[in-house]
Amino acid sequence: MRGEKASEFNAGEVEEEKARRVRLKLVNREQVVLRPMDVERLVSEDHEVRAIWEFVGCLDLSRYYEDIEVVEGEAGRSALDPRLLISLWIYAYSKGVSAAREISRLSEYDPAYQWLTGMEPINYHTLSDFRIKHKEALDELFTQVLGLLSAEGLISLERVMHDGTKVKACASADTFRREERIRAHLEVARQQVEQMGLRKRRGI
Repeated sequence: MRGEKASEFNAGEVEEEKARRVRLKLVNREQVVLRPMDVERLVSEDHEVRAIWEFVGCLDLSRYYEDIEVVEGEAGRSALDPRLLISLWIYAYSKGVSAAREISRLSEYDPAYQWLTGMEPINYHTLSDFRIKHKEALDELFTQVLGLLSAEGLISLERVMHDGTKVKACASADTFRREERIRAHLEVARQQVEQMGLRKRRGI
């Protein structure tokens, strides 16, 4: 008799549970969300990408503007600022990224790249064509900027090993005199630029 009452009680609980089915808010990953974005807050005030942007802005980049044919008041799409293209490549090299396609892809979601581009998409053909056209000049420029900024501790270089592992590059001890420290960092930067060039030619 007790068993029958227990069964009736359990059956009642099941029916009650069915009657009060929980309502859950499901995750919708198919939707497109529009939100206000403060681009300046994508990276911190001391982020290394800011140091690169400011440093490149202080350089004489006139040679890279000479071939731009689009001018104010005339038809045609505005050209991308060489300062932006150079800054993107330098930041990418500092992180061991050597491919224009990868830079373009990172610009879609990585905060540092988004900060540089102002959240605007950037075509990898534009990046690649600019790099190829000014290869020798940019090799030297990248070496100088990467070496000097890393020597001052404003950026850190990430070397990519043969197995794809990224490690931070160390050029010299802090106790070295400034000239020696800069020279050592410039050498590391030169090796970094050469390595990135090899990775690019291999399609890595």
